[in-house]
Amino acid sequence: MEKVINVPSKVENNIIGFRFLTNLFNETEELENTRIILEFNNTRWFEANLVAVLGAWIEIQRRKKNSVALSRVSKSIRRVFMKNGFYEHYKLGSEFDVFDSTIAYKIFDSNEQDIFIKYVKENVMPKIRLQVDTKVAKGFITSLGEIFINVKFHADSKEVITCGQYYHTHKKVCFTIVDIGKTIGDNVKRKLGNPYLDDSEAIDWATQYGNTTKENDEFGGIGLHIISEFLEKNGGIFQIISGNGYWEKAGSNIFKEVLNSYFPGTIVNIHDASIVSWTPFSEI
Repeated sequence: MEKVINVPSKVENNIIGFRFLTNLFNETEELENTRIILEFNNTRWFEANLVAVLGAWIEIQRRKKNSVALSRVSKSIRRVFMKNGFYEHYKLGSEFDVFDSTIAYKIFDSNEQDIFIKYVKENVMPKIRLQVDTKVAKGFITSLGEIFINVKFHADSKEVITCGQYYHTHKKVCFTIVDIGKTIGDNVKRKLGNPYLDDSEAIDWATQYGNTTKENDEFGGIGLHIISEFLEKNGGIFQIISGNGYWEKAGSNIFKEVLNSYFPGTIVNIHDASIVSWTPFSEI
């Protein structure tokens, strides 16, 4: 059996891009022992960091004995996939990143917190090319570490998939963290005892300082809040997709939408063009 899925002309860090990616999971949910072809013939742009989401989808297909082929990928997109380690992971070739603009595609075991933190320090932070205060860097790294820990204890996921990119022209950093497991909505609805809560509202609740789905009112819930504050102070954009929920914060403006497609885990997406200075809430 064979199924062909056409990739849009552009897959970007916006709600249109995430609608396509979440629908990709839904469209192939029932498929087993199938050859799936992603047709890139009309695709001219695919944000490099979003291969973290694509990789999560591929890992699910492999577990279901489906094979995946990327067809007629343009030369420019193929080079990006080769430079950031995405193609290399699947033995499709590699290319040296001369301009040092990629944040490598990685799949971490959920127990590899120390390895993840080392990756953030050595691969993510150096891509923030502006002067960053030590406290800013420490707060950002700690917050990403908490998100990673939450994958194990809240999402009950075995893997965390990441990738990112530094865009020289726009001086913009994009970084994506993906897990497949329990959604934020699953955990928040259980915590609040409200099964009718929209997934987008559940995400909004989870980003508030001190809100946590940990048991016995154990303190937590600062990771998403600190990153949200970090990006708000510096004109960045923060996106979270989980279940049917889409949540985006640009500056102080929040946009929420209930998606038609269901994402079976959580995507945390960060893009920031002007990290200059910031005092973490936890340091006040």
